[in-house]
Amino acid sequence: MDDAAKRIALAENATVFHGFSAAGITGIASASAHEPIVVGRNFESYPQHVARAVRVLLESGISGPFGLALSSDIWTTVVESTEHGGYPLFEHLRKAIVGGPIVWAPGLEGGVVLSQRGGDFRFESGEDISIGYLHHDRAHVTLYLEESFTFKVDTPDAAVSLALE
Repeated sequence: MDDAAKRIALAENATVFHGFSAAGITGIASASAHEPIVVGRNFESYPQHVARAVRVLLESGISGPFGLALSSDIWTTVVESTEHGGYPLFEHLRKAIVGGPIVWAPGLEGGVVLSQRGGDFRFESGEDISIGYLHHDRAHVTLYLEESFTFKVDTPDAAVSLALE
């Protein structure tokens, strides 16, 4: 059951950020009206890239506060990194550049800087995650998880993707 819960959360994140074409859902990164900013794996340059993404949003008339979502591997590296002088990279990005939260987002490839002003993205839950019984025998009980939702990007200008390559 734990593995199924992790898989459903990963699929939900992937859908929100990258979309799910079979369901007609376009994700935040896919819908962005801005060219992705290639950040690579040189984490010393992340402050410049994230600041550039915030500037792109501001120049498009998108106000903050802003948030930063990072894939699992990038989030871990950012949390573990310090800049010259020993200041944590995570805190520099959060306090000085984004001004909002930095979140770990499994299922996301790369990163996304996005406005948190409200009204730009809609997650609509039809059925929240629920557990169901399928069958059992002497040794096993088979359960399942299900949910229904849709996601819509109302303002494509409200996010900038950070691409690894």
